[in-house]
Amino acid sequence: MNDLYRQRANVILMVFILAIGVLIVRAFSIQILDESYASQARAAVVSKHTLYPARGLIYDRAGRVLVNNQPTYDLLVVYNQIDPAMDTARFCRLLGITKADFENRLDKDFRHDRRYRKYRPFAFMTKIPAETFLRFQESLYEFPGFFPQIRTIRSYPYPYGAHVLGYIREVNEEEIAARPGVYALGDYIGASGLEYQYEDLLRGRKGARFVLRDNLGNDIGSFQDGRLDTLPVSGANLRTTLDIELQAYAEQLMANKTGAIVALEPATGEVLALVSAPGYNPNLMSLTSRRAEAYQALLQDSLKPLFNRAVMAEYPPGST
Repeated sequence: MNDLYRQRANVILMVFILAIGVLIVRAFSIQILDESYASQARAAVVSKHTLYPARGLIYDRAGRVLVNNQPTYDLLVVYNQIDPAMDTARFCRLLGITKADFENRLDKDFRHDRRYRKYRPFAFMTKIPAETFLRFQESLYEFPGFFPQIRTIRSYPYPYGAHVLGYIREVNEEEIAARPGVYALGDYIGASGLEYQYEDLLRGRKGARFVLRDNLGNDIGSFQDGRLDTLPVSGANLRTTLDIELQAYAEQLMANKTGAIVALEPATGEVLALVSAPGYNPNLMSLTSRRAEAYQALLQDSLKPLFNRAVMAEYPPGST
């Protein structure tokens, strides 16, 4: 009987020893071999990176592209990752800015303004011209803490149809509050014309990438192996009833005149051309670094080229 009890005790002892051994091996694997747990332990915050979609294209009735997308470059910065010994003079020279401008762009109210945190990326410079950015990108490795973000802005293959096509601009605080979760600071929104009317279709849906950051703002790795990441969805393309050749001809007829032309297809009521004169080249309102200057010039023009006479003015209709 004693031998039987002794055998059972030995079995139980072996089971305990085996269980303890498994736990020790697992703990060793987690703490020493698998760095993902250590990374998550060091992480102070989960940072969300927005992935911007391409806005939908706009075509005329024959399939010719009226509104296209072109890349624009923003430079983001994480304040805590900036090297205090970086060559600031070279940095400024590459981007074409002054030392004072550099300091002003980094001078944020990190304590009270929720938009800015020292460990979170924010926009240092936006709408950088392609040639400037490509020159800077070759030396980007010299400036830790700074990294690029590529977005798209509108371009117009034809210098016609500014009033009917419309333009985009950055959202304001009221629009962000009215559509929570849809718009955020720095997003673009249709401001007039077809861009405004079909904003919900053209804008697409933003994606997101979640990364772990430590208390200094350094990237540690992907959060939950990217399981929460989503890809951006491009906006829907829009095919209009406009005829760009007829639009161009109508605008040429209205050169140096004040008034409007709306050409319709009698059988269907489709709009073939819509002209407001005087007009302007739609590329002037593209979101480049020269946009503000161009907009002010149009705004101060005594002939009011921004005023859409085709839909806002009152004229007796012509007949043939």
